[in-house]
Amino acid sequence: MSVPAETMENRNNMIVKMIRTFNAGILKFIMGIRFRSVGATVLGGFAGLSITSNIIPSAMEFSGLMDSFSARWGLGGFAVYSVMAWAVGGWAVQRTGSKMLGAFVLGAVGLSTGLLFTGVGLGTETNILLAGGGSALLYGAVGGMIIGDALRDPPKDDNNPDDQTGTIGNMSIFRYFNK
Repeated sequence: MSVPAETMENRNNMIVKMIRTFNAGILKFIMGIRFRSVGATVLGGFAGLSITSNIIPSAMEFSGLMDSFSARWGLGGFAVYSVMAWAVGGWAVQRTGSKMLGAFVLGAVGLSTGLLFTGVGLGTETNILLAGGGSALLYGAVGGMIIGDALRDPPKDDNNPDDQTGTIGNMSIFRYFNK
């Protein structure tokens, strides 16, 4: 039995069309406003966990003030509080929709939590506070720029090209779906 080539070609086109429709639906979900807020909150929370488990202890070890295990041990009880504070900071950064304001907000969260947790958990010596607060400030500022730029809300007016929009949809991998 022979099958015409047109039928196979139409079937392949139908499969490709179904895959593209499915991918467009996934992209629409990802680009949704609720997902952006949830994503920024989750990213902020994980950054808070990272600050107490890796960033501040690594800064303490790099500066020669204490070994990273002792710093992790001293900061271990603050991980939950750090996750909560940084999650709220990540959500606030997403709501601002600006790189600079995002860097300021998450940098302030980083500085305050870094100084507080380092002071209570590790000690109040000037060098220890500078290493813990400075590393948290830098980490928060960079993370705030990334979250504030990539996860900001889509524009309110589609006809206004100057309206702020997140850059995740402009990545080359998503260009096919923007047509």
